[in-house]
Amino acid sequence: MRCYCLGVTDKTRKILWGRSGNRCAICKCELIMDASPNDDESIVGDECHIVAREAGGPRGDLSFPVDQLDSFSNLILLCKIHHKLVDDQPNEYPVDQLQRIKEEHLGYVRRGLEIPIDWALSEIPEEPLGAGVVEKKIGTLWSNYANYPVAIEVVRFRGKLIAELIIYQDSLSPHFYELYQIDRDKYVIYYNYIHRADYGRARLIGANLDIDPDPPLTLKEVQIKFPELATEAGLSRTRFLEL
Repeated sequence: MRCYCLGVTDKTRKILWGRSGNRCAICKCELIMDASPNDDESIVGDECHIVAREAGGPRGDLSFPVDQLDSFSNLILLCKIHHKLVDDQPNEYPVDQLQRIKEEHLGYVRRGLEIPIDWALSEIPEEPLGAGVVEKKIGTLWSNYANYPVAIEVVRFRGKLIAELIIYQDSLSPHFYELYQIDRDKYVIYYNYIHRADYGRARLIGANLDIDPDPPLTLKEVQIKFPELATEAGLSRTRFLEL
């Protein structure tokens, strides 16, 4: 019979959430949802055990030191979807795999706090009202596979966020879109794609960077190529048909 410690301490929780950047170690989604007009914020993340506290639990191990079960080293921060996934599939997510995912995620968070490279997106003679400095990471943001190495560039530009949209290919593969107006008829789209628990990539559409050379989008191009995003921004087209 095992003698359990008292549980995860508040200090350990703070360290885990702080070093994990309030993000799921697998999909990188934020784990605190904003309050609504009628309700408080919602926490959608879990402090998950790598080695289960119970010997019969996921990745349970009777030889694991009892006093380390609730330590920072045995915890990983996950969203509720990936918490269930890793516990339902312990053979797919053994101890060494979760430890590697955690360490890579902690490195991802640390790198995100470093001073970024300052890219000049464009000279904006008439920036939209309410525009500010936007900073985004592009490239392969995280990866659980060696053939998809992490490669991140940090881009800064001035613009105004006018729409956000999430489209799910399936429950584990969300596509995030953010539409920014950078000039009177110039727009860029930040596109962040997560492929299940495998990797996450992001790019700026219309950024006209050397690494991604396409010119800023016009309003018409946004309306035609990204109609859902245009609708979300209140920029959908009105077309008149001759009868």
